Amino acid sequence: MSNIICKTLGIEKPIIQGPMAWSSFAPLVAAACNAGALGVLGIAAAPNDLVREQIQMTRKLTDKPFGVNVFMAPELVERVLPVLLEEKPAVVYADVLFDLPAELSKQFFTPLKEAGIKIIVKASTVKDAITAEQSGADLVVAKGWEGGGHVTPEATMTLLPQVVDAVSIPVIASGGIADGRGMAAAIALGADGIEMGTAFLCSEECTIHENAKNAILAQKDNESVLIMGSIKEPCRQIRNRFSDEVIALENDHPVKEVEAQLREKFGPCLKIGMHDGDVVNGSVMSGAIAPIITKIRPAADIIDTVIAECKEIIAKSNSFSFN
Repeated sequence: MSNIICKTLGIEKPIIQGPMAWSSFAPLVAAACNAGALGVLGIAAAPNDLVREQIQMTRKLTDKPFGVNVFMAPELVERVLPVLLEEKPAVVYADVLFDLPAELSKQFFTPLKEAGIKIIVKASTVKDAITAEQSGADLVVAKGWEGGGHVTPEATMTLLPQVVDAVSIPVIASGGIADGRGMAAAIALGADGIEMGTAFLCSEECTIHENAKNAILAQKDNESVLIMGSIKEPCRQIRNRFSDEVIALENDHPVKEVEAQLREKFGPCLKIGMHDGDVVNGSVMSGAIAPIITKIRPAADIIDTVIAECKEIIAKSNSFSFN
């Protein structure tokens, strides 16, 4: 019996390379696709010219299905929809922090689905997963607290089974997964596939700055922190001077006094850290699972190793003794 994720998306392996701003551009996306997974461009709020450029560049590097992520804000959805309908990527990945807007989702998803485009929605809550299904999504990603970048306050291990129980569409587990053990755990909790982000940051094809890759490889346990939680936009990154400054602002001042300042600081932080390589004054968004990532590898090797490990673990589980 074929995997429902593979069947729905037209891919060979039930793994999604998570979309990451300033990180998942055409070279990485195409490499993930060519290895049998689904690569997703991380260009949620990019100008239309860049969206089109990255889609066309990815097509030159792979003939496999790939996705494009879009942040679910009315102005962004309205602006990018014509480009998506013209370029017709196989998948659109709808990104939202919390409270997926039902009406906007239906308005956005309907023309995409009519054009034959599959819809994936990232859900940080059970409510958002239900809204995604009701709005016409084909799959839902349940991303937990352990992941890098924007996250939910709930852990993957508790969010995932609740989402699985709440919806009938396929569910993809995300947050804190970087090897076969994580994939096996996700399957045991009811997931039909997994999404990985941080693992792919340390792929050969990822175009982030070498300093950012080295910072991720050097990360030890408890060295990632959550920032921006005070304005309900929690975001996980490696702790550094930038994160310390943001946390100090959040802790020492009323939110209303510093919200504008926080947003101003956060705006350019990812480019500074991931693209420019200033890992002290910029943001290196990385999941809590980073300490188990120890080397730079091709994306295909990451994908195939995870699946091989997962198969071995599941096979061994049959011999587990309960007495």
